[in-house]
Amino acid sequence: MTLESQRSPETVSTGALRRVLFILAAAMVVGATGIAYAGFIRAPGFRAPAAIAYVLALICIVTAARLVELASGHIGTGDWFALVFFGASAVVTFWISLWADPRGCTSSISILTGPGGNPCRVPFGIAGGICTGLSIYCGWRLLHSKLR
Repeated sequence: MTLESQRSPETVSTGALRRVLFILAAAMVVGATGIAYAGFIRAPGFRAPAAIAYVLALICIVTAARLVELASGHIGTGDWFALVFFGASAVVTFWISLWADPRGCTSSISILTGPGGNPCRVPFGIAGGICTGLSIYCGWRLLHSKLR
């Protein structure tokens, strides 16, 4: 009987899961590079400031780091990831709510149309508020766990 045939199904599936997580992390890094490059060269299809592209790339990078952390078996609480993820997401959603071109957003639900007729303002403003609250909470949890 070979060593390969003696492996338990649990071990094989764990190894396969780790490979998938590493592949996804690599894809996130490639995506982050593409997004940052689009912001750097001011790609015509990317209608946001370069800073927003860099924040989106940061979200991809920390997601890749969290995937590598999970694949390595260091599960942890993920508070550091959630803090950066939600903080960066708040920046993006508030930018969409306050400064994005309203012509790039449409809605057939009249209640979503905020002041000035921008349907992005209300839902993305709410999302920005939620992300801000979650990032504050995750920051508090992270700080609290370090002070113990």
